[in-house]
Formats: sequence, C-alpha cells, structure tokens
Amino acid sequence: MSRSLYVHVPFCEKKCAYCDFASWAGRGSEEPLWLERIERELELRGREASGPLSSVFFGGGTPSALSQESLGRLCRAVTDNFRLNAGAEWSMEANPVSLTPAKLHIAREHGVNRISLGVQSFDSGLLSRMGRAHDADHAREALHIVAASGLRWSADLIFALPDQTLGQFLSSLEHLLSWGPSHVSFYGLTVEAGTEFWKQKEEGWLSEAHEDLYAQMYQLGVERLAQAGILRYEVSNFATPGDECRHNLSYWDTRSEWLAAGNAAHGYTPHVRVRNPRGLSAWSEWADRGFPETEREPEILTEEERWTEAWFLGLRQATGVNTARLQREFGRAAPEDRLARRITSGHVVQNGSQVRLTGDGWMLLDAIAAELSG
Repeated sequence: MSRSLYVHVPFCEKKCAYCDFASWAGRGSEEPLWLERIERELELRGREASGPLSSVFFGGGTPSALSQESLGRLCRAVTDNFRLNAGAEWSMEANPVSLTPAKLHIAREHGVNRISLGVQSFDSGLLSRMGRAHDADHAREALHIVAASGLRWSADLIFALPDQTLGQFLSSLEHLLSWGPSHVSFYGLTVEAGTEFWKQKEEGWLSEAHEDLYAQMYQLGVERLAQAGILRYEVSNFATPGDECRHNLSYWDTRSEWLAAGNAAHGYTPHVRVRNPRGLSAWSEWADRGFPETEREPEILTEEERWTEAWFLGLRQATGVNTARLQREFGRAAPEDRLARRITSGHVVQNGSQVRLTGDGWMLLDAIAAELSG
C-alpha cells in the first residue's frame, strides 16, 4: 500500500480569476504564525503515520511564494517527522514569479525532487485575463530554472479559456514541448461559483468555450503530446513512460493512504476520508486548540459509495477498471448490458477483465462512469 503526505500552503502572490482553492493573496504577514502551526501539525501527522512515505506533495496556494527561510523550515518539518522510502517522490508546486534559483536550491537540498510549474499559457494577454501574476517571459525564465536544475519537472496548461482560440492553445503547447518536459498536465477551464470568472459570467461579459471547441482543443492536445512520446495516463495528465506523478497515482488508488496537513487538506485511509477546516482562520483556530480529531469532518464511505468511486477513479486513468478485482472486493459483476452498449458505441474497450475509455469516451468520462457504476 502506498502512503503519501499532502501539505497545503495557502498563500499566493495573486488570486487568479478562475481559482476556487482555499488560498489567499495579501496575507503574507501571517506566514510566521502559519509556519509554527503547520510544523505542529506535521509533528502530529508524523506520529500517526503507520509507515514510511512513498510521496510528498507541497500544494496550494503557491508553495514557492514562501520565503526561503520558511520553505527550508517546512521541508525540515517533513524530514524531522516522517520516514521516506528510498526513491520517494517529493513534489512542490511553483509559480513562475516566485520560483527563484535560491528557493529551488533550498528545496532540493532538503529532498524535493520534482517541480510542478503553473505556466497555464504562453500568451501574455490570456495570462492577464486569467489574473495570473506572471507573463510569458516569467514563464520562460522559470522553465529555464527548472530545466537546468536536473530535477524532474512538470508544467500545467489551461485550455478553453475565455476568447482563447485553438491556435493559441496549440501554440502554447508547442512552446512548452520545446523545453522537453517529461510530464504535462492540461485542464479545461471550469467556471466555479465564487470566482472572479463566475462573477463575470453572471454579469454577462464572460462566455465559456463552445463544447465543440473544448473537445477539439482536448483531442488535438492529446494527439500532439502522444506524437512527442508524452502519453495520457489520466484524463488531464500525460507523461513519458515511467515519469508519471506517483503522488497523483496514489490519489486514484482506493487502496492507498494519504496524510494531510494544512487548511482544506484532505486525508484518506481505505474507506474513510477526513478534511481539515477549509478557511485559514478556521484552521488556525483549530490548530491552537490542539488539532482535535473530532473537528476533522470524517466521512465513512458506504459500500455503494466505494463501488461508485472505484469506477470513477478507475475510468479516469488510462489503465481503466479491473472488473475481476471489483468482483472480488464487492461481490458484484460489471453491468454487462450497459458495458456492451458502450463498447458498441466505441467509447469503451474491454481486454479480459480490464475496461477502459477510448476515443470520444474520454469526453464522456463522468456520464460513462455514472452509467457503469449505477
């Protein structure tokens, strides 16, 4: 069983127009007290760990927005309180404007061996529209830093942005490929309630991309990455074989265990999910009360919820769902009639016990998972 640790850093240089994560800009003055609290929580989670970690992930928010001193202390809080497997993967998210050679050196010296860089686009106009803190030149400078570091690295892009053309998206993807990444993530824009984009949509001056353009961007992006040897292993994640993000893979494996620290962080042991208080102030108050477990909002999954989750998590991966394993675990067979219809439609293929999406099925992931798990 894999065992992972997620640490949530809530600070950002700027709040992006599409972001509904539990992160805030302009609260850097709270960093010293936050650091003291996260160190205490990591000490607690370390005592709870039932074995060494296979992966660590610093996410947010923007971990690279931390000061050099704080980043070093955060890394030490992990190494002081947890054992890591030999070859464990340790990732850190970073934004172009706050990633510096000095911070990268500190992270690397403490054990970080993978950087996830939030590029999103190489079009400065679109970056400004998104409310990003960086422009295209910042993105290129950051890529130069990570590419020269020798660390594993990944970069994120967003497609289906307001007024984004197919050419703009493919141009950004092509530019990213020129840097030789071994892992790429790209996500279609979702306008979430409470974001600046949501407000703009409600006021009538933001239009979402047409579904045909959305599908074209996704499918052509998948094809171009495959031509470069960067293969889809999950609906939005692509890697050269062997360079998949192991921390991501643990999230999609219902047999794994995740420990979590920081506001809004989610933890999981088989069949049980927990979530820390979402707001930074609420989490800080919870920390000052000693992190009472009764306030972590545990959710015990029913057998039906676990069955449904197994289909959703399995189908979002290129390897798909192993129906023989589900039969052993749940005593239930796959719905043969519904499965046969999806195979006939060309959305799903079955090889022995393995059922996976294919072709246009990837665009219908949620609907197919709901149908086959229902």
